[in-house]
Amino acid sequence: MTDIHSFLYSFGDQMLEYIWFPLFTWTVIALPITVLLKWTDKISPVYQYHFRIGLQLTLPLGIVGAALAPLFNSGTAATSSSAFLVITNPLPAISASPSTVTTFDLFDPMIWMGIISIILVGGALFYVTKLLVYCLQLKKLEQNHHFQPLCQCSELVSNLPRIDSKAANSLIAYSKKETIPFTYGWYKTKIIIPEDLKSDPESLSMAVQHELTHIKHNDFLINGINILIKSLFWFHPLLHYLYNSSKDYREITCDNEVLAYNTFSKKKYASLLFELAKREHRTNIALSMAVNPSSLKKRIQIMSGETTFTSKLKTSSLISLTSVLLIVLTISCTDLTDGSITKSKVEQKQGEMQRPAENTSPLYVINGEQWSDSKVVKNKLARLKTKYIKSIDILKREKGTDKYGEAGKFGAIEIQVNNPDQAFEDLKTDEEIRTGLKKQNNQEDYFIAVEKMPKLIGGLASLQKKITYPELARKAGIEGRVIIQFIVNKQGQVEDPEIIRGIGGGADEEALRVVKQAKFKPGIQQGKNVRVQYSMPITFKLATNKAR
Repeated sequence: MTDIHSFLYSFGDQMLEYIWFPLFTWTVIALPITVLLKWTDKISPVYQYHFRIGLQLTLPLGIVGAALAPLFNSGTAATSSSAFLVITNPLPAISASPSTVTTFDLFDPMIWMGIISIILVGGALFYVTKLLVYCLQLKKLEQNHHFQPLCQCSELVSNLPRIDSKAANSLIAYSKKETIPFTYGWYKTKIIIPEDLKSDPESLSMAVQHELTHIKHNDFLINGINILIKSLFWFHPLLHYLYNSSKDYREITCDNEVLAYNTFSKKKYASLLFELAKREHRTNIALSMAVNPSSLKKRIQIMSGETTFTSKLKTSSLISLTSVLLIVLTISCTDLTDGSITKSKVEQKQGEMQRPAENTSPLYVINGEQWSDSKVVKNKLARLKTKYIKSIDILKREKGTDKYGEAGKFGAIEIQVNNPDQAFEDLKTDEEIRTGLKKQNNQEDYFIAVEKMPKLIGGLASLQKKITYPELARKAGIEGRVIIQFIVNKQGQVEDPEIIRGIGGGADEEALRVVKQAKFKPGIQQGKNVRVQYSMPITFKLATNKAR
């Protein structure tokens, strides 16, 4: 039960950060734009179509951008941030008592977030599988038709007002079973036309020209991407509305472009649409000239022979692309905060802790003895109790070089330790440091470094959420970082935590309380779970009136 609890919490926490939060941000941005598009008749159908397509594409692009944003933040200074919009986490974590941390807590919202996420991911897999089945059906349909290059149909081509190079290489077939014209394929596009349209050359030309317009605009590829997005986020009603309405405006856009050639009669074209609307549409993902009979009246009303259609198409594409980039940038640069701690700050600090140290460490001089192995020194000093430290002097680069020569070129830290024998009782030999094996109060052995170090379940961010800022520290304006050292046992539980650096004001005790609740994936040495010594920072920072 503990493993299930940990998985649900961790999965819910990751989904909240990388999926649900960007999805929420996208909804906040896309909803007012969609309402404006729906209730404004003055916007051209071309703009209506491109903006709807753009809004759908911004969702996955925004999620990817939000996931990649920490990579760009990692090189920035600690005081800088790329976030220009900060939103408070709507799911505050509930601080459980140590006695209940291993139980299944149904009152923890993050657990429910994990459960809901699993259900929705399962639904996404179902709809994506359904989409693959539709693709296989189209492939099977291909085997029952004889296709030939459009450019070889000389009589048909002569009746078309315009045909570009890509459209000329398309394949066309006539079908006795299919009742409406449709197009599918991106690299090798195929057009299927009902055989009965061959008896009416003008209707045939209008139908083929309409399908060639889809090919020219790469509509099958765009439609396939949007179906995939709708399948992944099947639960979101706004995506369903955008997809369904974009289909209508896609056909209206094609109607206008076909009629803009002034080759076909509008009355004849409208009659063809009425005729096709009565027929059965048996394809699911292919592009059809007759999409939705309920939108037929709107299509007829909007039809016009505007000479500015081509310029509108180009302008609309440019404006939509710019809008998409702005929305994706907004989603990527939006941050989630719990109190005063934002996601990017936590990730930045975690990155700083995990980043390998550069070879610019200062020289450590302890009681007059030079210690050049900075890794060993830091390991020892991190475990040295503060009561043994008498004084610390820092020599900057020039002073370090003057006193210690080349060894002090990056500065020197002089430390005086009282009673060093007692202070380093557990750290006498370098061999012990290399093996990492220690004794703890005559209890079971533990390691300092192992092949696979323990990993905090849920990450440091999940632990920070459980912090309740002590009132005494808040009133006194106390901020800082509390360092706690403890043992992660073979079951991933925390043992014997102790403060090795505190800030007072009740913050030390609060940090200790929260760390006791932490759950880890145990450390592994030679394929076995082992006890490992671990240090963890808990940050206390007062909230400010102005979000940064």
